[in-house]
Amino acid sequence: MSNVVAINHFRSRDLGLKASKQETSPQQQNDFWISCLIDVAKNGNQMAFQRLFQHFAPKIKTFLLKQGLNVQEAEELMQETFISVWRYADYFEANKGQVSTWIYTIARNKKLDYFRKSNRQVTTTEMISEDIAVESGNQFSTVIGDEIKDFLPQLPPEQVEVITKVYFEELSHQKAADALNITLGTVKGRIRSAINNLNKLMRGDQ
Repeated sequence: MSNVVAINHFRSRDLGLKASKQETSPQQQNDFWISCLIDVAKNGNQMAFQRLFQHFAPKIKTFLLKQGLNVQEAEELMQETFISVWRYADYFEANKGQVSTWIYTIARNKKLDYFRKSNRQVTTTEMISEDIAVESGNQFSTVIGDEIKDFLPQLPPEQVEVITKVYFEELSHQKAADALNITLGTVKGRIRSAINNLNKLMRGDQ
């Protein structure tokens, strides 16, 4: 698994490897992906990697396309992302966050490196995205950078309290919903609204 061609090997194979449909809770899903990463790290298990690739690769490519890359660029960086997932699976710390956050962060860093090498402007607004925020968990503050926290007081109170519960008190989305006596959908909706507002604030649109 040392080059992009090897990644295409996993795209072309169809082993019918999917997470169990019974694993519906976020914690169960994350536990499943952790087990896959551990299997990749310890055993070089290609079937476990296939599961990760089939689930996350389309999401990562979509994320990269939304970040201003063209189809070819997004495809190449997605492949580079999963080469890193294979090589560095043993670096993931299961007690510090979600697999999705780890993979999205690798993709984000690949994109930032690519932008710098190609002399594209990298701005603070690129430090945050709705995709990462909604997928993430307790690693949100690491992903967006400390400078983003300065803008939080300018958000509506209901958005600040959700961000605080989920990303600074490190509650799951469901536990935040329970604590605030609102629905899970409302939590996710307020997170999305907060991300949109933060991006506007950083651009000076508000």
